[in-house]
Amino acid sequence: MTGRRSRIPSVRAAEIPDLCAALVVALVVEVGLRTTTLPRLARALGAPLAVDGFDSYAERAEAVLLPRWAVLRMDAVRRVLRHWPFGDTCLRQALVCGWLLRRLRPALQLGVAKVDGEVRAHAWLVVTGTVVDPRRAVSSYRPLTAVPTGADR
Repeated sequence: MTGRRSRIPSVRAAEIPDLCAALVVALVVEVGLRTTTLPRLARALGAPLAVDGFDSYAERAEAVLLPRWAVLRMDAVRRVLRHWPFGDTCLRQALVCGWLLRRLRPALQLGVAKVDGEVRAHAWLVVTGTVVDPRRAVSSYRPLTAVPTGADR
């Protein structure tokens, strides 16, 4: 190679466990999205679907201070899903992060917004009542609220 920079991302040895975990969980999420309901998948991954949305996410979006291990795991998820063949959607990102951050007892929150006349959806995690959203897009979305049905329990 003459003068061209390699496109292979650099990975430090300390990052390998988190990257491998993110890859394995992403595979599980991909299968789960195709074989079960979202409430069941979210609950199995340690981030049950939130059914009681908050009205003031915009004010609280920066309030959470995650431990360093959690930030590193979220970075690993972003790195893996950036190259994911099925897309780097907010739902996939939230589900994979939910498993890797399950010690913090996250909840998966879904929301909708009307953008340029179209209804759009977004998914993010909530930890101790505070938003954890790497995309920082929550402020324009209205959280969905629902009561789980018997089939989703």
